[in-house]
Amino acid sequence: MSIFKPLRFVFMADCQLGAYASFSGLDETDVAKYAEKGLSVRSAPAITGFEWDARRYRRAIAAANSLAPEFVVMGGDMVDDPRNEGQYDEVRRITGTLRPEIPMHWVPGNHDVAFDAVVPTPHSVSAYRRRFGADAYAFDHKGVTFIVGNTAIWDRPEGMPGGWEAQVGFLEQELEAARRRKSTHIIVFAHHPLFTASPDEDTSYWNITPTRRSLVLDLLVTYDVRAVFSGHWHRNGGGVVGDMQIVVSGPVGYPLGPDPSGLRIVDVGANAVEHRYVALSEFDGEGEA
Repeated sequence: MSIFKPLRFVFMADCQLGAYASFSGLDETDVAKYAEKGLSVRSAPAITGFEWDARRYRRAIAAANSLAPEFVVMGGDMVDDPRNEGQYDEVRRITGTLRPEIPMHWVPGNHDVAFDAVVPTPHSVSAYRRRFGADAYAFDHKGVTFIVGNTAIWDRPEGMPGGWEAQVGFLEQELEAARRRKSTHIIVFAHHPLFTASPDEDTSYWNITPTRRSLVLDLLVTYDVRAVFSGHWHRNGGGVVGDMQIVVSGPVGYPLGPDPSGLRIVDVGANAVEHRYVALSEFDGEGEA
């Protein structure tokens, strides 16, 4: 019998280069309107560019280098403007400073895989694949199966005829393959949370609609998935379904809730998956300005 060797990876999401500029130029009235929607934004002078966000992504990559995990997962929304090549170029440049022995695994976010940042199409998905590789895939590491889904299609499938069915078929196929291999754990990476706080919460921009959510949750529970890690909400959240953790992780970039810019350190043991969210300031002391 083989002995399981613990592993550590880093999960980060929503570096979203350009988001700060998109939220700049707000006055206190604007801030109050966002607050009514449960979103915490700041009043700031209007700016252009993406240096604010890029600085945080550089800090996150530096933190990952210091942690020396076995791999890093970027959980989607690498850019804010899906048509801005400068944002993509800077994401690639900063990612290139990750130590070469630490692989980066990409998860498609709605801002990456849909030209309108909402509804993916065959054209936009093809563009994503040219930039980042497959939008749905699986890999094994030390006997653990990791599955990446394109939750932009789970969320808004209408631009991809047959896309939702293909996603579910792929997910079931990889889950069955992991069961046959007797994987120690199965862990899923997503961008959109299945839910942000409760499996029976209503549909919102931040989660997967209940009908599709229920189908995926039932499938994941059936195959004893240990955890699902996602971003998109720009704050921490999640819950538990049976023995499965639903983990919603705060952003590397612009927060929309009380949690600061940060990343999540995940330690996978033989019997448990443990994790903690760490502010970028805990690594470098730079604060949030």
